[in-house]
Formats: sequence, structure tokens, C-alpha cells
Amino acid sequence: MPVTGYRPILHFHRQESQRLNRQQKQQQGHSSRSCCCWRCGLTFPGLLELPGNIYDDVSDIYILSGGPRVIPSFKTAALQRNHDPKLIPQIIHQTYKSSKVPNSVRPMMQSWRLANPNWEIRFYDDEACLDFVQHEFPEYLEAYRYMVVLRMGGLYADVDTECRRAMDDIIKPRDTLLVGWENEFATPEIAAHRNYARTRQVLQWVFAAAPGHPALRDICDHIAQNVYTVFSQNTNRDTLERTGPGVFTDYVLKHAAMHPPSKRDDPWTVRLLPKVHFGVHPVGLDGIEPDAPGITVLHHYLGTWKVRGGWSRKRIDLYRLWRKVKSFVDPDSSKPEKTVDKPSWQAPHQTGLFPVSIEWEPPFTMLVDLIGHGDHQAGSDVSASLTAWGSWQPALAPTRGPTVLEALIGSLGGRGSNRVLLDIGAGQGLFSLAAAARGHRAIAFELSPNSLASFEASMAFNGFQDLITLHKVALGQQNESICVERGGPPKPHIFGGTNPASIPIHVRAQVDLARGYSHPQLHNVSAVGSSRASAAAAGHEQWPWVKCTKAAQRCKGALFVANETKIAAVRISANGWDAGILHGLQEVIMSSPPSVILMELAPSQMEAVGLADAATLLQQLYQLGYTEISHSGYVCDERWYNLTRSIRLRGLGFAGQDSLRQPTWCTLPPDKFHALSARTSQQQRPENILLIYKTAPKPQPAVAAPTPAATNISGTGLPVAGVAKPYTSQDLAAQQAFQ
Repeated sequence: MPVTGYRPILHFHRQESQRLNRQQKQQQGHSSRSCCCWRCGLTFPGLLELPGNIYDDVSDIYILSGGPRVIPSFKTAALQRNHDPKLIPQIIHQTYKSSKVPNSVRPMMQSWRLANPNWEIRFYDDEACLDFVQHEFPEYLEAYRYMVVLRMGGLYADVDTECRRAMDDIIKPRDTLLVGWENEFATPEIAAHRNYARTRQVLQWVFAAAPGHPALRDICDHIAQNVYTVFSQNTNRDTLERTGPGVFTDYVLKHAAMHPPSKRDDPWTVRLLPKVHFGVHPVGLDGIEPDAPGITVLHHYLGTWKVRGGWSRKRIDLYRLWRKVKSFVDPDSSKPEKTVDKPSWQAPHQTGLFPVSIEWEPPFTMLVDLIGHGDHQAGSDVSASLTAWGSWQPALAPTRGPTVLEALIGSLGGRGSNRVLLDIGAGQGLFSLAAAARGHRAIAFELSPNSLASFEASMAFNGFQDLITLHKVALGQQNESICVERGGPPKPHIFGGTNPASIPIHVRAQVDLARGYSHPQLHNVSAVGSSRASAAAAGHEQWPWVKCTKAAQRCKGALFVANETKIAAVRISANGWDAGILHGLQEVIMSSPPSVILMELAPSQMEAVGLADAATLLQQLYQLGYTEISHSGYVCDERWYNLTRSIRLRGLGFAGQDSLRQPTWCTLPPDKFHALSARTSQQQRPENILLIYKTAPKPQPAVAAPTPAATNISGTGLPVAGVAKPYTSQDLAAQQAFQ
């Protein structure tokens, strides 16, 4: 959460980014909210009044819209693949109780025809369904939706679902069962309170399969064998377990584990799409609005048994209006509930990791934790983001593009280029797995047991063991033993998911410590006892500072990559330890500079670590030849907002003003290094910095004496240990000039 005084602009940027993402297809321009006459003296919530003399020059607008230019296009290959033969037939099955379909659902049924003109659509009323079952599967009377797809293949869709994207763009040639995640909850109690059968549930109002898929056969067998079984006296629960998403989730997950994509000769694959494809609620519950980008199918719940009367258009509009008014009057109302009423029944407790297909070309699957149970990175729950969107990126909305993942992995080139990614602070391995999916090698470094469990499981599930080398160490400027656990193994903590403010400070501290990139005092193995002063110095007063119970190694990166000659890209996610890591890689960088370096720059954490400050580190890398630099995140958005708002409020007219679009990446010239560092220091989120190598190193001018903030090993070396400079009034002036 930003410091006091900057919350309004953050609130505006969050809403503005969401609005721009929703309008991405229409390519509408960026606009700001203001009163009809800006001199009227009125202000609106979310609009930060800024003095007119702190904006960049108008000419910088053309510079800001720049950014990384290393991303090859995969659109042509993707479009070509859409016309390849598929194992799932192009048939859409829909049912209703009679042939007289209500007028309210006719537009939704028509949306399937418009989005999929080459598909055959088959409609069945109850009489036709009964005839089919009696003829084809007389033993299965309650499982028609499964049986028709089991027998004929194709896609089943409830009549109250709206298709927004062509299914040919979603279904891949090797897919034989395609389903989507509906929702997930941190505890079984919350799931049961919301009438869900599982804490993490697969939806059944849309799914596609090839004829004869064994998962559908097992589901039908379960239904036939339990015709007279009463699963619960609660009628909702009985329906969920008999033919509904409870049994569907169990068998889908069972077959997903039995048929991983690593089994190349196994035809019965199971791919589970992220929630944004099929599982978005029509009133925007659980974090995804119904007009968000990436939605394939929207379920309107017009005939649902959970809500009497369904979610009609009028009811949806009224409910969304109520939510907006409530969040405006009480901003804390959007936070997750701490307690729920205990229901008459409880969803089964699900443990382990869950598969989700990642939005990438070509797609791959990651095994992730339940929401609130996995490691965070850059202040967010990575597993929750991957489940909801199939994507995650630090300090940015998952759908903002070009994404950080595209910028970095795109720099490795096409398949077969034999270039290597160095992934430091790999977390659950998203970047390394994406590189391996395109045939590149990756050398990854991670220490956290929680992240390692997910990473290693995903490697095995996809069969990427030959492409990814995983080292269970942290990197730094020297070889040393560090503390990574205090007071025994941490107890599992459940937090609210994607909201950084919902992650308790002691949970963040434990994760950072386990990853090997926390405050230096917490990593001190010899520190024992309870030291309030030391805990306060480390910024963790609420976390008892007990003795170290587990140690690990922090090593120089050069030890692991000394013989690698094709390192093309380096990613660093190290919570302020960037300078030390780069110093440990100095021999590699000086001998064969990687084409791209991506850092999650966190100047305040760099100051706490005590190594070179952010501006000095950027200057050193610039002098080494990394002269094309871009940044993305809060500060880039803020710069763009200030610039475009200045144009509109001052009435500066120039061609193309109305078509300005907010960029994801902003260029970063050397004269802005110090200002960027100063502004980012005030945020509790990092700024993504992408550095592209362009020129050979230039000799540095001689200096009288090195400053303690950035001592160099050679004339063109990288900064090493020193004292980071504190935030000063000069930093504030530089920040204002930057804005």
C-alpha cells in the first residue's frame, strides 16, 4: 500500500488501468476524469491535483511510448495453429427443458453461432435428451451433458452462457479435454458459505472433449452407481455431489494427474484453463469484472438453482451499483471477510498443488497452491494470479502488455536458438517454465521450500527436466552461510490473496527470509535470543526475533555459470539484493554481456540491504553498455498520467492527442535514474527495469576516490558493498522534476 498522500493517485491508476484493459479491443485513448470546467474548484475522489510546473515536457510523450523492442511476434504461428486439425470435433451441444427458449437467452445462444461460424450447433430439449439417453446410455439417466460429449465429442454449453471469443482460438490440436476453473477459496468454510462443493472447483457449464474421453466415462459411471445414494440431507450439497461440480472436479483432477503433457504418446490430455476464460461472475465477484479482457465465456446464471430467479440484467446492474456505492462509502468493505457463518455442511479440504494452463504460446501447465497458501512475490499471491488470469507479473496487472514475461523471454529468440535464461529468485518458476516451453534452456535459483515444491512439480508435469537446471541456493556477492528460518518451520498462514495489504508483515518476512533475500540482520546465523532492537532495525517489530533454526548457502553466481557462453537474458527478483548478485556475476557479465537484464527494482529495500543505491547501479550498467533502458510499473503509469493530464487541462492541441494510449513500458534516460529511484522508494512495490545491451563498454573517467555508496572492482566494474544513500530533499526535487 502506498504512503499516505499518494493513495488517491494509486486509486485512480488502478481504476484507469482496469478501464483501459477493458477497452483494449476498441483501442480507445487514455482519458482522465475531471470536472466539466477544471477551474470550477471542485475535486473528485481519485483525482490528485498537482502543480502545473512538475510535468515532463510535452515532447517526452513521444519518448514515453517507447519501450522494449525485443519481442518477436507469435501471432502468425498462433493463427495458423487455429486451422490445424483438432481432436475435439467442431460441435456445440446445448440443452433446455423445451424448444420454447426464453427471449432472455436467445442472444446468448446466438453469440455461440456468431463467434464460431464454422461449428455445428445441436440443440436438445428434455424429450430429445431422454430419447438420446435411452438409446445410447440407458444406465445413465442423470448425466446427459457428460454423455452427449462422451459419445459425440465437441463442446457443451449451458444456454445462459455468452460466447465472446472463437473456440478455435482456445482449443489446441492436442487437447482432448478442456475445462475451466470456476473459483477457489482459502478455507472449506468460506467455500461452503458460498455454496461451493470444493475449495477449488472446476465449472461444468462449459467444457469440451474428444469422443470417448475416460474422465467423462468415469463421471458417468459414478452417477450410474450412485443413483440411489443420498450424499447429504442438504439438497444443494446432494446435487453438487451427485451430478454437479463436486464429482466433476474430483474426476477431472484425477485424470489431469494421470495424463500429464509430459506423456507425449498419451492422447487423453486434460487442460484446465484459468478462471478468466469460463469462470467470471456476471457481477464481477472475486476480482474479475465481466468486461475484463480475456473472457471467453460469460455465465449469466439465468437458470441457476443457487439463486432464485437467476442473475437478470436488471439485477446485475443493481448489484454492481450497490457494490460501487458501498466501496466508495466504506473502502474497507472490499477486503475479504475474516469470518463467515458456519454452514450446515462443509466442503472437503483439498491439499496439494493444482494444475492451471498458462496464457503463453505454446501453452504449458503450472502446479500452484490454493489461494492464500503459496509464496508471494512483489507483494502479491502468485498462485492466485495464475489461477485467475493464467498470468502474473510484478507490479502490474496480469493483462497489461507487452508483459514482462513477453519482453524477457522474447529476447531469447525462436525455438532452437540454444540461448540460456538466468532466473535468479525464480519463485514458482513462471519465467523458466515459459522459456522451456519454447525450447530454451534456463538456469534457475530458488531457496524457498514452498516455491520449490511448486517449481519442481511443474517441471516434472511438463517434462522440462532436461531444459531447466534448478539450484537450491541464493545468490550474492560472496560465498557465505545465511539463516533462512527462525524458530522452526513457519506455520501455514492464510491471507487474502492478490491484495498486498492483506499479506501480514510477518508472513512477508518469513517468505523473504526463506528465499534468502530479507534484511541482512535476519540472515545473520550467529544472532541469537530475542532482540527487539534488531527486529526494529530490520523493520519487523511484530515478528519475534528468535534464534536461527535453519541455514543455507548464498553463493556467487559465477560459480554456477562460469562455463556458460550463451547466457542471453538475466532476471533478478531479489528484494533489494540486485547489486550484490550482479557483483557475483561480474566475471560473466564482463566477458560476455547478456543481451537483456530484467530487475525488480526496489530502492528502499536496496537501502536496507546496504549495497549500492538504485541510481548508482543503473548508471554503472549504463556505462557497461546497457544503454536502452525501459521501466514499467507505478512510476511509468504516473508519468503518463501526469503528461496526458497536463495536455488536457492546459488545452495543448496537437495531432493524435485523442488517440493517446497509456503505455506499459516507458523509456528511461540516464538523467532520470536518480528521480526514478527517489519516486520508487516511496512505494511498497518494485518497478520493473529492462536493460538492453547495445554498445561495448566505454572507459570511465578517472575519479579521485570511490564513494562508499558504490565502490568498483575495476574501471568498468559493478558496484559492491557500501552504504546506500538516504532519501534527501534533493531526491524530492529530482522526483518532482521527473513527474
